[in-house]
This record gives sequence, structure tokens and C-alpha cells, in this order.
Amino acid sequence: MKIVVAEDIVAAIDEGYQNKKISKAREYIGASGVGSPCDAALAFSLRGFPERQIAPRTQRIFALGHLLEDMVVKDLKENADVRVFEVDGLTGRQHAYSKYGGHVSCHMDGHIETDDNKLRVLEIKSMNHASFQKFVKHGVKKAHPKYYDQLQMMMGMSGFEESVFIAISKNTSEYHCEFVEYDSIQYSYLMSRVENVMSGNAEKVSDKPDDWRCNFCFKKGVCWEGLQVEVRCSTCTFAFPREDGGWHCDKHDHQCHEACSDYKLYKPRPKGG
Repeated sequence: MKIVVAEDIVAAIDEGYQNKKISKAREYIGASGVGSPCDAALAFSLRGFPERQIAPRTQRIFALGHLLEDMVVKDLKENADVRVFEVDGLTGRQHAYSKYGGHVSCHMDGHIETDDNKLRVLEIKSMNHASFQKFVKHGVKKAHPKYYDQLQMMMGMSGFEESVFIAISKNTSEYHCEFVEYDSIQYSYLMSRVENVMSGNAEKVSDKPDDWRCNFCFKKGVCWEGLQVEVRCSTCTFAFPREDGGWHCDKHDHQCHEACSDYKLYKPRPKGG
């Protein structure tokens, strides 16, 4: 792109973001998404359906969030003088836990050990100041139930009894922290939703594509807009996740290997359907 005026610089940056190849969508239900109000969104994630192109501004928001998370970890270690284990010493990667052969997974920001020598889940979020103030006033469960559900999934899957949730305001750099206890009832509810999705009973949250919940969903492209989907077993309506990993073809009653001539695109049930 030719740059001749100041505005062209911003346009060139945005164009660079838009020209990037979209990374392959994950093929599992993650703890960060399990609080979604839509079972269909969870099913699309489980089956590895692609996400729509993310706007450059949104991509930068995500990138900034990662940078701020690193800063929080550094502050915890160097200024609060607490022990943080942001990666698994055995793998050198994020602490990860899974169920059902990897069809359900969680990745943590780390483990944290405070003065009581108790190890807890560590989760860090950056927020705009309105969301931050809401968290300060009401606590994570009421202010941001999706994050609360993420914490419960991570604790339930890992066996931790408590987590430390830290938020940083992107506007003022203020911190707020809350200790969150494991809620076995909420975890059981979340797992029942997951198992319902895995059994093929996912339903859309709305019957209107302009529903505000759909507008914020990265799977809107495949759900409402006809985004092209790769032909493979996991995107086929006859495929069901195996509890030990992989997929089982219900039509031919065998483990899936590659899509066949009987392939039929998976579609969740319509709302109320």
C-alpha cells in the first residue's frame, strides 16, 4: 500500500491485520467460553468451526491484554513478592487440564502461592474502566459471570479449591483482586451444559441474527452468515466426540478417520427447535 498522507499509515496497519491468515480455530470447548449463553457457540468450538475475521482494533485489544497480563505477573513476582508459576515446569507451556480426551480443556494464566503456602489458580483480566468499576462494586460473580464460570471450570478440572482473580483497568492502571472459592454446584451445572453439547443437543440462543448476543460471537459467520466450513469429520452432523478423544461416526458406527461421501454439515438446533 502506498503511503502519501498520515491517514495512510493507520490504513496500512489495519490492512496488514486484515491480510493476516486466520489461524485455525481450536477444536475443543474451552473454560473461557463455557460461560457463553449459547450452546450452539460451544458446539461450533467443540467441532473446530472457523471464526469470522476479527477487526484490527479488536486484535489490538487482545494483544494489549496479553501484554498487560505479563505486566501483572511481573508485579506479583517483583513487587508483591509472591510465587507465581505461569508455566508448567514439565512442558514450559501454560498449565493445562482437560477432560473427555481433550474435547474440554482449560489453560490457566498460572498458579499462585501466597503467604499461607496455599496454591491457587491465577487468572488475570484487563478491563475498560466501566467493567473494572463494575467488578470492584459487585464482585466477579455478579459483575462478570462469564469469568466466574471460567474460574469454576478451571478449579473443577484441576482440583484447586480456590482461585485468585486479578483485574487491571486499561484506563487508570488500577488493580483489583478477589479470592474466589470453588463452587461444586456451579461446576456441575457447567459440565451438564458441556455434556449436553457433546451429545448433539446444542441449541441456538436466538432465532434472530441481529440479537446482541450473536453480534459479539466469533462464530456468527458459520452460524448465520454462511462462512465456508472445511469438510472433515468433526464438522459433520453424524460425528460425535468420543470420551477418550477423537470422533465416532454414528452413521457408519466406527471411529472417524476422514470425511466420506455421506458427509453432512453439522447444524445446531434452532431456538425452541
